[in-house]
Amino acid sequence: MFRKSAALAMPAILMTLVLTASLTLLTLHFKNILLESYQSKLEQVAEITSRILRDDIELHGDHHFDFDVIATDIGVSADIRVTVINESGVVIGDSQVPQHDLDQMDNHASRPEVITALEHGQGSSTRHSHTKGYDLMYYALKVSIVNPGDHDHSGEHGHESASHISDAGETYVIRTAVAMNLFTDELMWIWVWVVVISLLGVFVVIMITRFFSSMLDKQAKRERESLKTEVKERTHELSLMQRLGSLMSACTTIDSAANVVHPIADHLLPGCRSGAITLIKSSRNRLDLITQWGEQWQGSDRFEPSDCWSLLKGHTHFSNEDGLEIRCRHSSMESDLYQVCIPLVAQGETLGVLHLNYDDQQALESNISKAESMAEQIGLALANMRLREDLRQQAIRDPLTGLFNRRYMMDFLEQHTYSAESQNETLSVMMIDLDHFKRFNDTFGHDAGDYVLKQVSMELKQAVREGDLVCRYGGEEICIVCPDTDLDTARELGNMLVTRIAGQGMQFNGQSLGNITISMGIATRLNAETNHDQLLKEADNALYQAKEQGRNRAVISNPESAPPALPSDES
Repeated sequence: MFRKSAALAMPAILMTLVLTASLTLLTLHFKNILLESYQSKLEQVAEITSRILRDDIELHGDHHFDFDVIATDIGVSADIRVTVINESGVVIGDSQVPQHDLDQMDNHASRPEVITALEHGQGSSTRHSHTKGYDLMYYALKVSIVNPGDHDHSGEHGHESASHISDAGETYVIRTAVAMNLFTDELMWIWVWVVVISLLGVFVVIMITRFFSSMLDKQAKRERESLKTEVKERTHELSLMQRLGSLMSACTTIDSAANVVHPIADHLLPGCRSGAITLIKSSRNRLDLITQWGEQWQGSDRFEPSDCWSLLKGHTHFSNEDGLEIRCRHSSMESDLYQVCIPLVAQGETLGVLHLNYDDQQALESNISKAESMAEQIGLALANMRLREDLRQQAIRDPLTGLFNRRYMMDFLEQHTYSAESQNETLSVMMIDLDHFKRFNDTFGHDAGDYVLKQVSMELKQAVREGDLVCRYGGEEICIVCPDTDLDTARELGNMLVTRIAGQGMQFNGQSLGNITISMGIATRLNAETNHDQLLKEADNALYQAKEQGRNRAVISNPESAPPALPSDES
């Protein structure tokens, strides 16, 4: 508050100081002008008086001339005191002293202006008047006048020189004076007007300052309100962006992530007619549409990376920019919407593209920074989802065959065992072993053995039904869990798998690997007392029975029979 008051008062203070200095300078200037004006007026009146005296005396003589009348007439008309003094210093006429009082006036021969005038022709001084009792400004002019009587006398003696005539004339001093209080009063009036004008100037400056201060306050208030609104909107945007990142990081599937993007995009990107997200396949040769919101998506559901300019350029692409319309091939060429494609990039890898459609280019440009931030959040979330999925797959899958591993199978089997018990469903398990696999490794090498194991795993995975789980149980053993599968269905499926594998002719590095067969044991959960461990044991027993019966076959478990273990080299 103090700073604001000081800021408002500062212009007025500065103006006052400037006006005070200006007033002082103007006072000095006008004082000099007035002094010169009064001095000039005194000189003019003295000159006029001297001419009148000279003309009248030279015409009529000084015997018939009334000096006091002339001084009074001129002094009154000019508002200036006029005094006529003879060469001896005697006052013979004064415009402000009656004629009968002239004899009482002091001799003026000692007056400084009179002394100077008699010596140099003219003189001036400013001093206190003993007659008037106040200060006056004086000007004295020496005048030599030829008397007509002297002129006639000189004529009788012949024509003498002009200098002699002049010397024979009378000498007078015409003195003019003005009271200094008139000068002071006039200067005071000027000073008063200057002060009034100055005060008016200060007042005007103060009013202008207050006016502009009020305008600035209003402008500052509007800017503060605008800033508050902007901060509020920005805070809301950051909150939405933070919420988007938080929810996206918690998503485990693309579908759940899409459900998060839709409502936040509607609030974060006002004016957006429609939006979509496409993801790059792991093969890097195609993008698929995974989600879209708003109006119906008008672009392609599948397209190649080369069809999108944002992927070719590596950054955001506008369909209309700088008056040029360059649309991506995946977008609808008939659409009149403004489209922007923003790559979804995380950790240096492009994961997909965020597509947005607007019917107003200005709205698109005003939202582009938020759209790019949103794309960054989505890209990071997708990268985290992919990383989590990769880690999950590494934890539950066998690295050689790509099948689920034993740990995942045990969890899956236990879960479906409980489900079968609670819902009174059937459950079957198949235990599979490659026939003579050890001898096969010794003959063709472990690389060929790994190849065969992968091929058999792939064939089994492709042949089973949706919902069945194929996993690598250990070594060359493979286990298939078949939820909601009764004994007859399991037998039919098992025989089909044995026949399919036996019909495969495999080659490795151009070398025929011979006939590959499998043996299979099948166990079906028939009562509530059978848990998942017992089910696996029964399937394993049936597998041994299949090997004992000559391999390349599927055998249904008989819980009462437990065949002896086969030698390891006969597996």
